[in-house]
Amino acid sequence: MPGFDVLGVDLDALHNTIGTLRTCADALRQQSHRITEHPFGAGSAGRDYSAQGAAVQAGLERIASCLHNWSIATAATADVFAHAATEYERLDREHADRLTAVHP
Repeated sequence: MPGFDVLGVDLDALHNTIGTLRTCADALRQQSHRITEHPFGAGSAGRDYSAQGAAVQAGLERIASCLHNWSIATAATADVFAHAATEYERLDREHADRLTAVHP
């Protein structure tokens, strides 16, 4: 491709992505907790329409569960990326050390 003459990993970009993923995972977790900590049916919501209120609450619980699972998956992705970044850095150091040993 024109303009691409280097094969490598942009570690700064990878670390930025890891930070963004961790921030997103935390935001998703917080939203999941906000939903579960404030049930829809509390107070007068659904009092006159209990079936509809229960349906709304069940939907909110499913949303909270999805957000929770999404936060776990996002955090796991960040962990995998962080491990990959560590390995790239380790391999780069090892290769640089070997090259330095061959040609000081």
